[in-house]
Amino acid sequence: MPTPACRSPRAPVFGRRAMVVSGHAAATLAGIGALKDGGNLVDAMVAASAALAVVVGQATSIGGDCFLLFHEAATGTTFALNASGVAPALATPARFPDGMKTRGPLAPVVPGLVRAWEVMHRRFGRLKWESLFDPAIELAQAHPVSKVLAERLPENSAALANDRGCAALYLPQGRPLRIGDMLRQPALAASLRAIARHGADEFYTGELAQRIARGQEARGGLIRAGDLAAYAPLWVEPIATDYRGHRVEVVPPNSYGVLLLMQLNGLMGLDGAALTQSLAQRLAYQISAMQAAFEGVAMIADPRALPDAVGKLLSRETTAAMQSAVLGNAAGRKVAERGGTACLLLADAEGNAVSLVQSVFNVFGSMVLDPDTGILFNNRMQGFTHREGRPNSVGPGRRPAHTLCPVLVRRDGRLRYALATPGGLSQTLTNVQVLSYLLDEGYDVAAAVEAPRWCNTRDGDVLLDGEFDPAIVAELARLGHRAARAEDAYFYGSAKAIELLDSGTLAGGADYRREAFALGY
Repeated sequence: MPTPACRSPRAPVFGRRAMVVSGHAAATLAGIGALKDGGNLVDAMVAASAALAVVVGQATSIGGDCFLLFHEAATGTTFALNASGVAPALATPARFPDGMKTRGPLAPVVPGLVRAWEVMHRRFGRLKWESLFDPAIELAQAHPVSKVLAERLPENSAALANDRGCAALYLPQGRPLRIGDMLRQPALAASLRAIARHGADEFYTGELAQRIARGQEARGGLIRAGDLAAYAPLWVEPIATDYRGHRVEVVPPNSYGVLLLMQLNGLMGLDGAALTQSLAQRLAYQISAMQAAFEGVAMIADPRALPDAVGKLLSRETTAAMQSAVLGNAAGRKVAERGGTACLLLADAEGNAVSLVQSVFNVFGSMVLDPDTGILFNNRMQGFTHREGRPNSVGPGRRPAHTLCPVLVRRDGRLRYALATPGGLSQTLTNVQVLSYLLDEGYDVAAAVEAPRWCNTRDGDVLLDGEFDPAIVAELARLGHRAARAEDAYFYGSAKAIELLDSGTLAGGADYRREAFALGY
């Protein structure tokens, strides 16, 4: 196996029966606990996802949404659930004359995460619903502040101070919480207890829904009780492409997953040896693929707006253009980055797997936290445009263009990999790089998620992991791509991967860059 540049990766974590990988130790343990109690992967998913929504509030909450893929080994079927939030009935272009809001009460869409748990559990779960929330409720009562949460507070403290709920929770006595401080969320614990006792209907049609709607209206927000009651996730068909003998599956638009498939289609213009023979050239090919793929971003919108988008973006003609751009090292327009997310992967030795990505979008979402319910709301409304007549125009009940991108990979019909990463728009290009390390270079999952990566910044500039040799910058410039090196844990995502080996053993890799944990049993 090749070794990544500059550092020795950790060995994969192995599991004989099942594997859970997430962005927090407590959530990973919650998933394993559900499995050991006799639950299946979907039970474990609900337990771990609920725990994540408590302990990584800067990235996800029950006021956010999700996309997920679930592969059922017994039937050989991959199910895709689009639980992205929808715009409230009051959300029209006229409401946003100066553009979509990135913070504040006008920023949230109707949350989808809680209903996603329910529809998955009703169809596939085994344990009693109420039992799945015990870890999350206990964590909401009190848990130590993690390194990542503590690191994000000082840079956001001024904005958080403008919201009464955020300030009370994250800035007690006016000081940002520090690593190891105890974070207590009694209102959120009460909301979770109500959801555990009465089901997801409590969040969407029950007393909790009424309190959410009253709080939103009092703050000047747009979400009303009718919006919550009308919300439903969408079962959709996964979309896929073939890469190096593997079937790579993602969720169709409004997810950005199709852009990942486009990048892989472009890179298939080269065989694996040609792609990897020169490090600088490999990076240049990948950057060209990303920039060319994102020319299609205008076609990412509510599924009803452009029903033929996938066919066009994955067509023979578009693939030929992608491969031409890659082979020609074409330098495209900048792609600006933004967003914050949490991920969860689960797999078992039978070949079942879940890849779930959940989010409030930007760090701390809308920065509106309802003190009565303890719910921090997303700011996914900015995924729309306020301009009328566009595929992605804001409108009642519409789903915005969405960065979340879960990935499953099959070989000969059998699960091979589950992948996910946070990182806003960079999720697609991070997953492309991890897939290339796995399938083009033969890395194991730990080496693949920890290997040096590149990304784009909020200004659209290309950044190289500091582990790359400085000479790569000049080589990329010669190939037509401007780049700089930078050390920062938040630039390059936090990749996670599970592999089902031919022996039936599971191998898990959790990125060292932020906080990620793999646990198997």
